[in-house]
Amino acid sequence: MLPLFPLLSLLSIFGCEQDYNVARNSNTDTFLQEPVNQVDILWVIDDSVSMQQEQERVSSAFETFIGSIADANIDFHLGVITTDMDTDNPNRGELVGKPKVITGDDDYVKAFRDRVTVGTEGADQEKGLSAALRAVTEPMVSGANAGFLRPDAHLSIIFVSDENDCSDGDALAGQPGSACYDQRDQLLPVADFVQDFKDLKDGTEARVLASAIVGPEVAAGCSDSWPGARYWSIAEGTGGIVGDICETDYSGLMEELGLEASGILSTFALSNAAVEETIQVLVGEEEIPKDAATGWTYDAVYWIVRFDGSYVPPRGTTISITYEVLNGGERPDEATTTE
Repeated sequence: MLPLFPLLSLLSIFGCEQDYNVARNSNTDTFLQEPVNQVDILWVIDDSVSMQQEQERVSSAFETFIGSIADANIDFHLGVITTDMDTDNPNRGELVGKPKVITGDDDYVKAFRDRVTVGTEGADQEKGLSAALRAVTEPMVSGANAGFLRPDAHLSIIFVSDENDCSDGDALAGQPGSACYDQRDQLLPVADFVQDFKDLKDGTEARVLASAIVGPEVAAGCSDSWPGARYWSIAEGTGGIVGDICETDYSGLMEELGLEASGILSTFALSNAAVEETIQVLVGEEEIPKDAATGWTYDAVYWIVRFDGSYVPPRGTTISITYEVLNGGERPDEATTTE
């Protein structure tokens, strides 16, 4: 038997003389930037004690949100629920107001404004993710919320909260709101919610997008807001967008959310993990640069090409994204992290 050191030396020498090339497949994903035909829009509003001002800001800017949807003649449903999922609340996950479902045939601006100012007497454990999932699953969809969710309609969920999500499966029942932060290990994994929402439209061409108006990572000058990390994660996992709840005027953000709900998207999920440096993005025949301000960026965790800055592909354009497939890439839908 050869001594170990000389054998390793020989392997090292011969290894240095080899030129290994990793063969990767190239893939192109194509998307059409066009309005959807139907969309069901669920607003999940924090009704805790600190939320009056934020509810009023959403109400004031609502016309900038609904304008893009109404102008495109999209068949829409609007519904509002709260984040109050306390076990003693008999209306958990139930759409507020009468009628519960707002459509284009209603005076929808007035109806939404009447509902979105839901008050500030809700639970101090804000469970937006659990509330949304309850609202769009049984027994609610054939019970109290019947008629809101349509099988082939896109689903847009928009969370508004100045706290992080505390969806815990009732593990923290009876404890103060601070338990949501002190015992974060008791919270249900966000990735489970991502998968549950996607499963709602499994087998259809419809899409689920979750977006949020929540606390930023550093809330300078906004001491009443806590970072909404779990809401960021649900938005990232579904390709939605996140806005800053500390803004004093929501008009720009509401317009962006309205465009997204109408099908004018700023995020595009790839079918495979990509080798980032090989990504080429074409809008029509124009190549768009990788640039956070005027082009696109790539989210390697969720395989999403995101137009972050001032540029969003215009209505009616075709987006072609070509890239080399990263071998072994796995989307984290089954991850168990809570944040």
